[in-house]
Amino acid sequence: MKISCLVVDDEQLARRLLCDYIAKIPTLTLVGSCANALEAQVVLQSQQVDLMFLDIQMPELTGIAFLQSLTHKPVTIFTTAYTEYAIKGFELAVLDYLVKPISFERFFQAANRAIGHISNFQGSHKNDGLPDQPIAAGPAADEDFIFVKSDFRIHKLHFSDIDYIEAYGEYILIFAGKDKIMTLVPLGKMEARLPARLFIRVHRSYIVNFSKIESIQGNTIYLKGKEIPISKSYREVFMNLVNRNQLY
Repeated sequence: MKISCLVVDDEQLARRLLCDYIAKIPTLTLVGSCANALEAQVVLQSQQVDLMFLDIQMPELTGIAFLQSLTHKPVTIFTTAYTEYAIKGFELAVLDYLVKPISFERFFQAANRAIGHISNFQGSHKNDGLPDQPIAAGPAADEDFIFVKSDFRIHKLHFSDIDYIEAYGEYILIFAGKDKIMTLVPLGKMEARLPARLFIRVHRSYIVNFSKIESIQGNTIYLKGKEIPISKSYREVFMNLVNRNQLY
């Protein structure tokens, strides 16, 4: 399976770096590299684009305005030098948010998450007899629940009931009030199915419901009697989200 990628950035060096990174990952293939949103619109109208790497600050039309204007959105990863737009990324359900300068390690992490998300979506629609459709990141806006299989039973979980999710080897543990559900699903795959407006990854082993956080001290989140670490790679975006909601 090949995942078609589009790079949209007004900086030539930034475009070149992302194109080089894409070329290093065999599953990804580049179908376009654009300097602005207007060029990107032409590519989206003529090419199948599965994954878009989109800069925010661009002339004429910002990445945020461009993404909001699209009826059919490819899976999107924001690439920007400005951390203050992280909250908007979550509101628009982008899959990830890469802050420049972007290291290959961080790019690889985001790309793997996108590959897992897109592969899961395409696999679930492989034999439905319908033509290919643009892939949306996360659940539909009106969905407020997810079904999870555990112990030969399928559980319906409302997103608002989930407190946090913890990786446990090849499994994940979903903590929802007094319930604890174990299922054989990678944490990254689960992350791709959760609404970004409610959940945030804070560690390679933890996803938290942002509204359920009770307090934060240093690099530790306190939630339902649990101490959840905030890792260095996720701290910047997380704290930016906290600061945007903080009353001084």
